[in-house]
Amino acid sequence: MTPLRVALEARFRRGGPIPDTAQGAALDHLARLADALVHRRATRGLFLWGGVGRGKTRLMACLDAVLPPAAIRRYPLNALLGAYHATCVCQPDWAARLDTLFGSARVLLLDEFHAYDPADALVLERLLAGVAERGMVCVVTANHPPDRLWPDTPEHRARRHHFAPVAQRLAAQCLLLEVDGGRDYRELLAAHGPLRWWSTTDATDRQAARRWLTATAGCARDFDELFCQPRPQRDYVRLAETAGGLLIDGFPRLTPRDGDALRRLVWCLDAAWDAGLALGVLAEAAPETWVAGIGAELDGLLGKDLARARSRLRALCRVDGAGVSAVDLAHEGRRDPR
Repeated sequence: MTPLRVALEARFRRGGPIPDTAQGAALDHLARLADALVHRRATRGLFLWGGVGRGKTRLMACLDAVLPPAAIRRYPLNALLGAYHATCVCQPDWAARLDTLFGSARVLLLDEFHAYDPADALVLERLLAGVAERGMVCVVTANHPPDRLWPDTPEHRARRHHFAPVAQRLAAQCLLLEVDGGRDYRELLAAHGPLRWWSTTDATDRQAARRWLTATAGCARDFDELFCQPRPQRDYVRLAETAGGLLIDGFPRLTPRDGDALRRLVWCLDAAWDAGLALGVLAEAAPETWVAGIGAELDGLLGKDLARARSRLRALCRVDGAGVSAVDLAHEGRRDPR
């Protein structure tokens, strides 16, 4: 193995289980990409896709850790979109916007890539073109391959022409690699410890929730306040980055009518995961049943995003104990995206 491959695997092993076959193959590709960057050779990017909890974010964090900080610019997808729109306010020149977003970085790391909104797809295609123009490469993680980055609904199928260019751009600029050894490692880790998941009707549980909230200097928010009113994604990013802990009170059993609330919950959980924010929940339902009644249509619309949300929610609510938590695994080696 090359020194960079050895360093990547050593970093990966610090987070817990040894690489499975799919993760090992991804480490091989990341090592070749890192070697090309270090020696300033031309190379394609890498698009890592697969089921939830397969270690894709952890693999990306390993690359982040072994390359020089100045070479890396890392964004969760929602943060990149937010940063782009902020540059539109103060930077009318396209090249200046790219300078603000990427600086002198040579590789862009994008986590949890998706494209649900046609306007977002247009922005992302243009940004990827700008990355290529600057001689940068992308390393991307996603739950789907590029041609399935949007939900399979009649509305999205009718607008496929809006989404196809970003999928084509990703396929042209990146090697596509499936990372799926068939195991959700977050679920495995979350299964080994109790959850900060308390009953809304149990007085003892409410006391335990208050004690945890005091210990973390966190904040409590009602589910309806957080998710049943219109909010932009950036609100959840700000909350996740500033709170010491977050207690979600009144977490209900969701129904087919709760699609908007569930979409905002997915945004919140992605932001909490990116920030490593510990969560607690006061709920009406058990952790295994809160989405049991949403119906096939809503389940199909959200697809693997819902699976990711369920996996991340359990991991973020896991009580810390001996060993390495799922959040530790994902954030091993992570640097601030700015």
